[in-house]
Amino acid sequence: MSLSISNSKKAIIYTMIATTMLMLPAVALVNHFIRFAENNAGDVFGVQRIRSTLNALPIIAESTKETVLVFGSSLVKDGFSPRYFDETVNRNTTLDIQSFNIGLGNMNPAYQKLLAKRIKETLAQHDKRLSVSLIEFNPFLATKKREQFRPFLKEQVTALLMSDAELLKLAEDDIELFARMAATKYLRNGVSAEAITGGLKTIIDSAQSQAPLAAQFDDEYLQVLAERKALYRKLSQAINKAQPTTKKSHIWNPNTQGGLIDMIDLPIEDHELVSSLTQNMQYPKTLQFDLQSRINCCDILELGFSDSLLSDFESVIEEFQSFSDKVEVVLMPRNKDIVKPSPKTEEKLNQLLANISEKLGIKIRNYQTHPKFDATMFYDATHLSMDKGRLAFSELLANDLSQSMVQLAEKQTGTPIIAKAMQ
Repeated sequence: MSLSISNSKKAIIYTMIATTMLMLPAVALVNHFIRFAENNAGDVFGVQRIRSTLNALPIIAESTKETVLVFGSSLVKDGFSPRYFDETVNRNTTLDIQSFNIGLGNMNPAYQKLLAKRIKETLAQHDKRLSVSLIEFNPFLATKKREQFRPFLKEQVTALLMSDAELLKLAEDDIELFARMAATKYLRNGVSAEAITGGLKTIIDSAQSQAPLAAQFDDEYLQVLAERKALYRKLSQAINKAQPTTKKSHIWNPNTQGGLIDMIDLPIEDHELVSSLTQNMQYPKTLQFDLQSRINCCDILELGFSDSLLSDFESVIEEFQSFSDKVEVVLMPRNKDIVKPSPKTEEKLNQLLANISEKLGIKIRNYQTHPKFDATMFYDATHLSMDKGRLAFSELLANDLSQSMVQLAEKQTGTPIIAKAMQ
């Protein structure tokens, strides 16, 4: 049996090599198109942040400081600043910590489980444990609707996050699936053929579904959109000037410890530009449209949870518990003026969180309805803003965690750690 499998694997490898040689010109052309699209239109295929995060894992593993990892969705990517967090902890304590942002868009708990495995492997290779891991639970990413969202992304994200061994094992069960995913991972830099065609279909479908909304685009709103486009362009130019190496702020940047470009990275004269763009994006119709898109893709108000995704989230926690000294779950602040789930939905979520906490013995920090955050701290229906929300959350989280991190360090070292008065 093992000989048969071995011969089968060899045949697969030889076939792939021969096919690759024949397809090299076409592969080169496709990769040129992918690079051109990503360089000029941003993360159009939804994998740039994922790809760059995988490449950055050794940087985290090589940190010589007490390491804090904040892991989650685009809410974490946009809403958590490692440098603001570290600065606040340093004000509060004498701890020498370094935090990192592993927040990614286009994810769900099934994908996050694979990423957690890659983190575990990288840390093991460097004989490293994390001091504190904070795992975000994003309720609307664990719904049945989200599970079915953009099906063309499933294979490419899975292929990108799978190890070579996990991918090769697919060949024993589904040779066709293996061939597609191997081509995605090794020949197209993580972009599947379905993502290209599926992405175009999504754009067309989105345009068609939003066509009725166009009737609401009065002259005032069209002027708002025109101003937004101009502000985007100016801010992009400012970021490119201030960060000439990275430029695109969504790519995992070691200089910002995985966080996005912060206000501290821009000259003071550009701060007003950021605030103006945030205010423009808070235009009521924009927020209404954004909320509707979250309802359509993710069931954000009713939260019909997927049992399989909830199981995957529990697996993520268990993975992190195996290589972290302390693990907690965090829920990011919610834009309470825009996202208003029913009391029944709130009760369902609270019961779910209680069950996870009890089952896995884990502390949950729920900031969804924290009074510190109002509508001015979000740039859309769900994401904290660069100018206000991100700083406020990062400092709040650091203040809340400082004392427990001091206690953890004292327990591990047997040495008293000074906890300063909270600022």
